Amino acid sequence: MKKYVKYLLVLLVLTVCTAALCAADITVRASVNKTALTLDDELTLSVIVDGASGNIMPQLPSMPAFNVYSRSTSTQIYNSHATTIFEYIMTPRFPGATEIGPISVTYKGKTYTTDPIAVTIYRTAPQTASTAAKKSATTQRNKAAAPSKTALQQAPADMPPLERSLYNQAARKSNQSYFMVAAVSDRSPYANQTFTLAVRFYYSRPFSGSAPYTAPAITNLFLEEIGRSDGQQMIGGMLYDYIEIRYGATGVTPGEAQIGPASIKYIPLSQRNISLFRMFTVSTEDQKTIQSDPITITINPVPTTNQPASFYGAVGSGFTIQASVDRAEVEAGDAINLIITVKGPGNLKPTRDLKLPSFANFKAYDVVSSAGVVAANGSLQSYKNFKTVLVALSSGNYTIPALDWSYYDPALQEYRTLRTQPLTVEVTPSSAADSGFDFRSQTDIGSGIQTLHHDIRYLQSKPFADSFNWLTQIALLDWISLAALLWLLTAALLAWIYHKTPSSQRALLKARSLLKKATQEEDIANALSVYLQIKYDIHTASCPVRQIQEELKNHGCSADQILLFSTLWQQLEAARFAPVALHNKGCSELIQQALQLLTQLDKGARK
Repeated sequence: MKKYVKYLLVLLVLTVCTAALCAADITVRASVNKTALTLDDELTLSVIVDGASGNIMPQLPSMPAFNVYSRSTSTQIYNSHATTIFEYIMTPRFPGATEIGPISVTYKGKTYTTDPIAVTIYRTAPQTASTAAKKSATTQRNKAAAPSKTALQQAPADMPPLERSLYNQAARKSNQSYFMVAAVSDRSPYANQTFTLAVRFYYSRPFSGSAPYTAPAITNLFLEEIGRSDGQQMIGGMLYDYIEIRYGATGVTPGEAQIGPASIKYIPLSQRNISLFRMFTVSTEDQKTIQSDPITITINPVPTTNQPASFYGAVGSGFTIQASVDRAEVEAGDAINLIITVKGPGNLKPTRDLKLPSFANFKAYDVVSSAGVVAANGSLQSYKNFKTVLVALSSGNYTIPALDWSYYDPALQEYRTLRTQPLTVEVTPSSAADSGFDFRSQTDIGSGIQTLHHDIRYLQSKPFADSFNWLTQIALLDWISLAALLWLLTAALLAWIYHKTPSSQRALLKARSLLKKATQEEDIANALSVYLQIKYDIHTASCPVRQIQEELKNHGCSADQILLFSTLWQQLEAARFAPVALHNKGCSELIQQALQLLTQLDKGARK
């Protein structure tokens, strides 16, 4: 039996070693996209390394008949198995039959080589006599019909509007090796309607460095990045690569909105032939910057005709709403959480908060909202939660009625209303009953009378006796009671002084104190919110700019003051919700603007 066990162990060791050796082997193969080409064509050489991981690099043979001007690498890993593809873009130098020699890869001390590839380079494309005759006739026809200037290549008619605009802009810049274009899917959206902004960086020559990108500055918009991709486009007979960045943009208030130029910094690479035995050399140029053109957007107000009371500003289609409670059975006096969730396309952050009706047999507290966005399949999806606390007042079976939430559908040109399902809550009597006073727990003092509580002060025989002196009563207090009394008197004095201070002065002092501690845009916005709440009783939480402007106008603020507030507030909102640079303005500059605004408001407006 032991003999068979030894054989099995030896067989197992051999199997593991063989598997390890097999796993260590890799395969290397090479291919080209064409074996016959002309001097005007490009050749793509692909080298596929299967099974190797880590830092590997193919060694190309001498190829005097080609110039290599671009290389790209991509790696795919599946179940710990790596496949790396190296692609080289080459252009022929002279006609004739040539060969791409074996390409070698060294991995873990072992060298792997590919088979040679034969390629034929023609001066012009080979053609038959009939083909040449047809081509000659076509050439004569084109010369007769062609205008004096080459017509621009236009995008296909069935291409989506956004892609068609990018395509046509790129065609107009085909004489440049590097350029940027930008386009939007809608130039006149409604307020709170999300549209797409796409920015593309085209290049026909390689570049060096990381090429840092700067997103466009925005005005009267929220901006959320939703994805990045790359692709290729043939422009004027030249193949361009491009990198595309897409955003979901949402208009804030009706009026004009601006999308500034996006920019990118890059270092161009140039190549120069040395000899037949050395393919090329690469040299870098000075860093350059290119940018896209600015775009102006017109934000339209939503129609007011047939606008329902349950409309809170959402624009789009495909929204859903759901209501839920964390407990369906509670005792009287206990609290439950009512949560309403709205989901749909676009950005729900700028929309107003849901207003809840009064609920019978429940005490309802203020609604607290939270919102977020998620990029999905090249579009922007968002959600908004509304949460409130309900306290059951008495026992019984109660129903939380259905709640309405409306949105405007631009495609249908009408308002649509969503409704939640009614929720049933069972409230049972409270189990925390009052047990009253326990007389049995008191000590019998021997006279048959029990002391219930020491809250009785016996009447004196002589009212207003000389022995009654308030100083004497204070002297009887111990030092702890005296300290507590002094603390209460001090607090009352400070409160009296504080309330005697005008609210405008209190608001200004509090806001300035917060601005001194501000380190980011959100701190500045909080300081402004505190000032508006103390002085004007304006609560800015989830409140759109337009509503705050109306409140300031009602309190007597001038048009210049309101404009100064709106400009600063939109910059702060953009910094909190949109990943863009605010015209290179730092936090210190925004603090100075906030102090200037507070000074203006403190001088001019009434409470």
